[in-house]
Amino acid sequence: MLIKIGNLYTTKDLNTPRRKMVSAYRSKVNVAIVDDEEFVYLDELRRSGFSLVKYDDVPDLQSLEAYPAIICDIKGVGKAFKSPFEGAYLIRELRKKYPFKVLAAYTGSTYDISINSYLEGIHIIKKDISVDEWCSEIDYLIKRVSDPKENWNKIRDMLIKEDVPLLSLAKLEHEYVNILLNKDGNFHDFPSSMKKMNLSEDVRSVIQSLIAGLILSL
Repeated sequence: MLIKIGNLYTTKDLNTPRRKMVSAYRSKVNVAIVDDEEFVYLDELRRSGFSLVKYDDVPDLQSLEAYPAIICDIKGVGKAFKSPFEGAYLIRELRKKYPFKVLAAYTGSTYDISINSYLEGIHIIKKDISVDEWCSEIDYLIKRVSDPKENWNKIRDMLIKEDVPLLSLAKLEHEYVNILLNKDGNFHDFPSSMKKMNLSEDVRSVIQSLIAGLILSL
């Protein structure tokens, strides 16, 4: 956990009541649903303001690159990958390629325990829930997409893997929170010291993808 150093902001400064961040509106976060069967509440959820795109299946991971949140059935999809674990395999591969996306598994009340490792840490949505419950579930995913703390934690974890020094991380956290609280600078240039840090293009791309979700919610 990072601590406050001198006058540097930390994500704890986002907790004060007057500084609560507002979650992105439903229509601003595109959510993909991958299910080979009919999704019965699709029209009702769209009328409730959600931006949903339904896929019966996808031929590759890149087909879902544009979606910050993805809900995927664990059976009957992912057939192009030829895995016996079907949708669970697709979810695992999406998490590896796009660690910044918010993923949910859409499944029945029970499933084969052999796929537990594929779904570890993945939000589970049960089939046969009501439309009201679906609204709550998708609202939860959208909140995570636009949550400034969760996005910072993902950025921090990636920078730690890149061996960025702790003092540099503290300064980056300060810049991140300062933009959110005081509108001092903007996320299009975040972090301002990125070029000096000699980060790989892949890491820069992930950071900008995470920040894109926050830009929507501001």
